[in-house]
Amino acid sequence: MALTRETVVRNLWASPALFITVALIAFVVVRSDTATRVGWLFYFAGWLPATIALAVCASRKESPGVGGAFALVVLLGFGLMFWLNHA
Repeated sequence: MALTRETVVRNLWASPALFITVALIAFVVVRSDTATRVGWLFYFAGWLPATIALAVCASRKESPGVGGAFALVVLLGFGLMFWLNHA
């Protein structure tokens, strides 16, 4: 049973990369007003799995580990770059 929970939490930490990729494609490749709105929507949706994984770790009093820290840093970094590109 613990293996299943571990797999789910690892996938939650990794999933923001998919949302960031879609947002990046919307911002860079498509480049329309609608694509910009969709890109921001996907970027902010990428925070949801990371927040859920962080809540799971906090409820079990576990450290998020390197993967969790990396996911949050990637989200913050790309959010800053997206904002600077569209400000």
